[in-house]
Amino acid sequence: MHKDNPQTHYRTELPGKILNTAMREFLHRGVKSVKMDDIANLLGISKRTLYEIYSNKEELLLECVRLQEEENDRHMVEYSNVPNHSVIDIFIEFYKHQIEGVSNVSPAFFQDIHKYKTVMDFYKKKREVRNRDAKSFFLRGVKEGYFRSDVDFDIVLGLCQKSMEFAMRTELYKVYDMKHLLHNILFLFLRGVCTAEGIARLDTFIADNILQQKA
Repeated sequence: MHKDNPQTHYRTELPGKILNTAMREFLHRGVKSVKMDDIANLLGISKRTLYEIYSNKEELLLECVRLQEEENDRHMVEYSNVPNHSVIDIFIEFYKHQIEGVSNVSPAFFQDIHKYKTVMDFYKKKREVRNRDAKSFFLRGVKEGYFRSDVDFDIVLGLCQKSMEFAMRTELYKVYDMKHLLHNILFLFLRGVCTAEGIARLDTFIADNILQQKA
């Protein structure tokens, strides 16, 4: 039996370590203020080694964002596939996961990320895929009795997306934290498409989990 080569094992794991370290720094400090030197120093590697794996900061940022989004999608798919989870359960889990994701993220990150075209193009394509998935989600909710059948969900999705784009474009995250923005945008639109039963479920969640945080 051949023993694993420690150097080979180290090189195999290094890209993942770079991504985790870089994303943590980007989120906490903003993209602009994080240099490739900073990431190399934090990992105890040479800048040359870092550039051999990721040729520039935009490529590194894109891979960080891609990994984060893949993990988010995987989490939601696994949760959604549990048989007894209703669309309201799934939305609440999505909401909690999103809130957890933006907690303690520097406003500088949201401001800086718009300067990277490849990253913004990736987000645009990701939104298009998620909008298609969201349409199926809403139709499932109609069948379950939680969402209204007289709603044009294409319009609702478009309005929700434009609201988020407006919030980012006008840098509302500098006035209100992202958790507050997400809560008001997501619940505004979802509550509007719910049946009485769906509204009751959402209001119970808000009362139990949101309002008590203000106490």
